[in-house]
Parts: sequence; C-alpha cells; structure tokens
Amino acid sequence: MKKYIIALSVLFLALTINAQEVIWKMTYDVGIPFSSTKEFTNQVSWRGLSLYFDRFVGDNLAVGMGFSWSTFVEKESDSDYQRENILLHGTQVRYINNIPLTARISWYQPIDMMELFGSIGVGTAWQETRREIGTFAFVGNYWQFALVPEVGMIFPVGQSYLTAKVRYVQAFKTSEAPDLSYMSVGVGVAW
Repeated sequence: MKKYIIALSVLFLALTINAQEVIWKMTYDVGIPFSSTKEFTNQVSWRGLSLYFDRFVGDNLAVGMGFSWSTFVEKESDSDYQRENILLHGTQVRYINNIPLTARISWYQPIDMMELFGSIGVGTAWQETRREIGTFAFVGNYWQFALVPEVGMIFPVGQSYLTAKVRYVQAFKTSEAPDLSYMSVGVGVAW
C-alpha cells in the first residue's frame, strides 16, 4: 500500500514542479452502482468528491493525477445474514468506501466558449466493504487495479470556470476482493 502512495506522490510532485499550464478540477460526485457493487449496495451514492489536476505537455494533450472518494450505503431492516455456521437476524447496514488513485492522460478540445475533455486514468483503488448487523461487523479492505475513463467539459462563468463530467470506475476482481464498478456524474469548479 505504501509503495503505491509513494509512487503516485512522486509522480504528482514531478508533474507540478514548474508547471505553468495546469488545470485543477474539484467536483461533487453522485455515484450509480453496477455489477457486484449493486449486489452489495443497491443505493445511489450521494457522498462523493474528486480532485484532479492535468498538466499540458502539448497543445491539447495533458498528463496528471486523480483522486476521488465515494461511499455507498444501504440499510435493510429485518434481514438475515449467514456466514459460516452463524445466522444473524436484524437490521443490516452495508457500506462500500472507495478511493481510486490514478495517473491520467487527457485530451482537451476547445469548442467556442468551452473546452471538452476525455481522460483515462490507470492506477489503484482502495475499497472497504462493511456489513453491520446488530453488534457484529464484517469488514474487508482491498487494494485493486483500477481503470477510470472520463468525459466532461469546462466552461467559463464570470471570472471562474465550472466543470461537469461523467466518469466510470472499474476496480478489477482479485482472489480476495470482489470487483467494483460504478458510474459517477460530477459538477464543480476548475482553475
């Protein structure tokens, strides 16, 4: 875990040193679960935040880093949960916390007063699954390989810039971790 964070931090530092043409974006994200994520928590995530930066290395091409966080929660009263030889009955609350950390490559295309962009992020995602029932909690912590494609736009509003995006997060299944997939829609600011 430490080696991923250190490698991404070094890359972040190298990209921002003496960076003159850098775009920062911060968005509030709403997540919609798919696949195994939907089976565990079938609720829309209203808890999401993203922070990205892109440094231009050409007229339209940029490289950068991305960090985001999303939490999915579902509460189910009067439910059963069986694990090994234990059967539990009661109110069940299921959580998924997800933090993708990615290196990104982006293409920006100016059109009139706005700028469209498409990005692909490659990196790692930390996923915590938590199932609480009564006084029992079953927790899983996983690091997984992740791909994060994204499309969006940046447009001026007065002296500032607003951004909107659609992003898909895919963290791949491992021998210990279930796959994680969701789409998020985000709006925020850019500078």
